[in-house]
Amino acid sequence: MKPQVSVILPFRNAASTLPEAVDSIISQSHSPVELILINNKSTDSSLQIAQNYCNQHKHIRLLHEDQIGVSHAANRGMNAAKGEYLARMDADDISYPERLESQVQELIRHKADICATQADVVIKNNKGFHHFVEWSNSILSTEDIYGNRFVEFPLINPTLMITKSCWEQVGPFYDEDYPEDYEWFLRALYKKMKIIKLGKAHLFWRDSETRLTRSSEKYSTDAFFKIKTHYLSKELKDRQQASVWIWGAGKLARQRVEYLKSYQVKVEGFIDIKNTKQHSNYRCIHYESIRKEEQPFILSYVTNRNKRDEIKNFLLTKGYIEDRDFLLMG
Repeated sequence: MKPQVSVILPFRNAASTLPEAVDSIISQSHSPVELILINNKSTDSSLQIAQNYCNQHKHIRLLHEDQIGVSHAANRGMNAAKGEYLARMDADDISYPERLESQVQELIRHKADICATQADVVIKNNKGFHHFVEWSNSILSTEDIYGNRFVEFPLINPTLMITKSCWEQVGPFYDEDYPEDYEWFLRALYKKMKIIKLGKAHLFWRDSETRLTRSSEKYSTDAFFKIKTHYLSKELKDRQQASVWIWGAGKLARQRVEYLKSYQVKVEGFIDIKNTKQHSNYRCIHYESIRKEEQPFILSYVTNRNKRDEIKNFLLTKGYIEDRDFLLMG
C-alpha cells in the first residue's frame, strides 16, 4: 500500500538515540507510514542498527548520503519520499504516538501546506535555549507565526510535516552559511505557503551539547540576522517601501542596520527610549516623539522579549498596524 506519510530521519553517529527515535515512528497510531533513514557517513554502529530495522520492517527504507550535512541528508530523503505528507524527524528525538495522525488531520482540515507542533524538552544548563522553546511553544496561530517570522524561527524543525506539493514548490534545503531550516521557512512564507501549529506537544526534543544549533556558526545570531535581512529586503522591495525607521539605537542594532544598507534599504533614523542616544549619520528621536506621518514604517530591533511586546503594544495604540506599518526584527 502506498504510504500516506513519509518520515524523513537523517542520522550520523547516533547509535545511542536512533533506536528510540525509530521505535517512536513504528509505534505511531497512523498508517500507512514510510520511514526513510538516511545514513550521513556514520562511523559508529548507527548504520548496523538502521540496517537491522530495515530487515525487520518492510516500510523502513535505508538511504545513504555521502555529502556530510543535515541539508544534504534531509534533501535526499525528501526527494525519495513516496508519501503525500512528509514529516521531519531527528535521530535524537522522540515522536509521540499520535503525532502523525494529528498532523495529517489538521493539514486536511485547514487546507494548509505546513504543520508544526509544540515540543517537550529537558534543557541542560542553557537558559537561552529554554527561553526559545518557551517562546516557540507560545506562538500558535498562523497570524502570530507570520508576525514573528523575523524575530526568530517560531517553529521547531523536527516537528514539521509538509505536503509533497509544498516541498515541490518551495524547493530543497540549502547548505550555506545560514540556518537551513530558518531560511526554508522564510522562503516558504515568501511563496505564500499556509502554516499551522498544533497547541500540544507531539515531540520530545532532546537537548545535547553537540546539537548543531549550539556548535555551528551557521546558527549564530549574526547568521540569523543576515538571512532574515535578505527576505526582509525582498518584502520591502515588493511593497515598494522606500525607507525605514529603526527602533533601537544601541550598538547591536546599529551593526545589524549595516545588513540593511547592503540591500540598499534606506534608513531614515533611529528611535530609542533614551533621550541621550545620538548617531553622527542619522537622526535619533525619543519614542514619545513618534508621529505616524513622520515615521510611517518602523523596524524594531529590540531583542528583549518583554520590551518587544511593550513596543508592539505602544505602536498599536499609536495607530500602527503590524506588518503593514511596523515589523518586529529581534
